[in-house]
Amino acid sequence: MLSKNDFITISLDLNLFFLRIMKEHSFFLEIAFTPANSQMASEARNFRVGFEKLLIEATSLANGNASQKAVNSKQFVTQFTVDAEQITNFYTGVPFNTNLTKRELMLTSGDRHTPINEHAVDSLNRMSYRLTSALADFKDRLLKNVLACKVFTLNYPLLIEHILREARLFMKMLYALNEKRAITDSFDLIDQEAFWNRQMAEHAKFIAGLLDPTEDTLIDTARMFGKEFDALTVESKRTTNKTLDVTNATTDSVSAMRRLRDFKTTATQGLLGCKIKSIILPLLADHVLREANHYLCVLGVCSAHGIN
Repeated sequence: MLSKNDFITISLDLNLFFLRIMKEHSFFLEIAFTPANSQMASEARNFRVGFEKLLIEATSLANGNASQKAVNSKQFVTQFTVDAEQITNFYTGVPFNTNLTKRELMLTSGDRHTPINEHAVDSLNRMSYRLTSALADFKDRLLKNVLACKVFTLNYPLLIEHILREARLFMKMLYALNEKRAITDSFDLIDQEAFWNRQMAEHAKFIAGLLDPTEDTLIDTARMFGKEFDALTVESKRTTNKTLDVTNATTDSVSAMRRLRDFKTTATQGLLGCKIKSIILPLLADHVLREANHYLCVLGVCSAHGIN
């Protein structure tokens, strides 16, 4: 059973990370529809607005109540997020609340400057669960329609499946928290490893597929990471069945993740500086970088001084 303070801190850390991820998933879906599916674009836009409202609430509750390691890890926002939002707004015309992003950059941690009611956090968790459940249903419906050739979108079917998995993971974690169970008790590290290694493999494949065909070196590097994380996913699943050593599997994942995180950092900087030819929005690059930072924390290499 979680203590009150642990429940508050873990809940706020989880919401600060995933609500922004869900908000951006909604944005990526919204801009990828053609005029023939303007109603679905409108639905996605409503989700984007809804998740932003919840993120504003989470940010207000979190100041002085989030964990130091999570704040410093750059999984909520990075040094690139504001610029990525501004340039993505310029490219798409979709507005972004950069003031909210700047507030997140200013978050303090752990010393509980602002005592908050546990019920306020419980309420946030429940609202997050309901909206994420609705978004998951939307993603699931979209994926089925795309696979049945009833809807066209500029997003890969695999990308829709990819972001659906993340929504369902967020929901499972919120459910565990509202049962007052520690996430670590409900989700074994090796299970999260298998999950996130698969996600990281797909990130690399998406990057390779969205780069301009002339970017040979970057494409080759991205494909290499895709294959490496496919192998790590298999290794993690074998470890779940006790046929490999858990410590060795995690060590391999940490090493690969640090290199992939550095690749994503360089790619984000290159896209922001207009030095990479691609159809990758800067916000997508920053999005997958934040997920890399989050996964490093899951792997236990998220320190009070930032990412090791």
